[in-house]
Amino acid sequence: MTARSIAAHEPALGRPVVNRMPLVALVLSVAALAVGGIVVSVGLIQAGAPQPAIPQLKGPFGVSQDIPTSFGALAIDNVEKVNGLTAKDLAGVTHGISNYVPPNKTQVQASVTMTNLLGETIDYSPTQFRLLVGKDRKPVGEVRASFRPGTLQPDASISGQLKFVAPRNGSKLWIEFTDPKRGTPVLVDLGKTGKTPDSAFDGFHKTH
Repeated sequence: MTARSIAAHEPALGRPVVNRMPLVALVLSVAALAVGGIVVSVGLIQAGAPQPAIPQLKGPFGVSQDIPTSFGALAIDNVEKVNGLTAKDLAGVTHGISNYVPPNKTQVQASVTMTNLLGETIDYSPTQFRLLVGKDRKPVGEVRASFRPGTLQPDASISGQLKFVAPRNGSKLWIEFTDPKRGTPVLVDLGKTGKTPDSAFDGFHKTH
């Protein structure tokens, strides 16, 4: 082979051969990632900002337990079960007493706290709470509360007392709370009531 033919097959001095395939692949990869990012961004704009998930509840919960809700937290801080008054307790005065609870009933008094952890206001009402009694969890009577329906500001709490009247027959009790953004109500276990003694109505006037 002559010197001229060898020179024809060799690259010119000072001009090294560069393999451009890796560079082309890198440019194509960057372009693909950019397009993918645009698609994701457009999807987020169309769908809106992701909403925080509402925690799942297993319940029933207990007294003095922080319970997660769609707006923040709920707690039944304390529960008292006050037996109805006997004639002896009333010194024989058994008529004309406001909110009188007879001896075969129990007044259930529950202290409750609701906390709003959202960045917006929420509405609340005592009627979101019910007392359930027995195996069938039958709701009883109306609730009497120390607070009225209102609006809770962001990062604020409200506390108050609920009062219910239940049969004094050893039944199981729960407080049920209806969360406005949750399909299943919250249940709080309150234990059982006592039982009415046989002498509970001794001293009361009998009607014929």
